[in-house]
Amino acid sequence: MVVFFYILLFLTFLAAAAIHIDELKQLVRRLRESDSAAFKSIYDLFYPAIYRFLQFKLNDDEVARDIIQDVFIKIWENREQLDENRSFKSYLYKVAGNQALKHFRHEKVVRKHEQEEQTRSHEVESPHTQLEKKELSERLQSAIRQLPEKPRTVYLMSRVENLSYKEIAERLDISIKTVESHIGNSLKTLRRLLASG
Repeated sequence: MVVFFYILLFLTFLAAAAIHIDELKQLVRRLRESDSAAFKSIYDLFYPAIYRFLQFKLNDDEVARDIIQDVFIKIWENREQLDENRSFKSYLYKVAGNQALKHFRHEKVVRKHEQEEQTRSHEVESPHTQLEKKELSERLQSAIRQLPEKPRTVYLMSRVENLSYKEIAERLDISIKTVESHIGNSLKTLRRLLASG
């Protein structure tokens, strides 16, 4: 199975490599100038290889499909910093690897949060209190899962990992103001969801 994957990845890489280096440089140059047609060409050209790379790393087709969208969104958002004289393929794989790593970190935070909730629920309390806490915990977990991915990640890093806004901003490569905004919006959404539940 692993050998078959590497053969597929290699064949996909060859297909992507078939484009002449000058053509790729021109596409990257046009992308840097916000040419959406160039972006679509790059997307179509590299999607199969990056998808297989993420599929192998994550071992989950659905998550790989989600993350590859994030990869290309990041490429578009950072297009003005692209340098056509540097290896675009290497940059693309680096972005994909970083997005996969962020996913693993997020999963780790969620698991830690769930374990802490389970530990708290095993403390000696009256059956009624335990039931209330269990219901509240389930409602809170459900509400957290309904948050958009970025605000959810920021919220969990703050509340579960106890990271400062500055640490979160540095880890996610966003501004402290953005962290504050995500936390504020998350708390409003959670309050609304818990109140309506």
